[in-house]
Amino acid sequence: MTIYPNSTILGGETVIGARSTIGGNVFLMQSVPPDSLVFHEQKQLQIAHKRSHRAPAKEKTLAR
Repeated sequence: MTIYPNSTILGGETVIGARSTIGGNVFLMQSVPPDSLVFHEQKQLQIAHKRSHRAPAKEKTLAR
């Protein structure tokens, strides 16, 4: 069995079957049969494009 980080498994009688994988950020409160994949499905995925990275303009300083 493989359990990824930030998973929470609760219950005194919760059994995880052989060769099962529990994904990250899963909150599990029931038993899982063998050869299962348990994961948290996000309802919406947002992808934002990065703005082009420009070096900040140098500020001109007046010598006194």
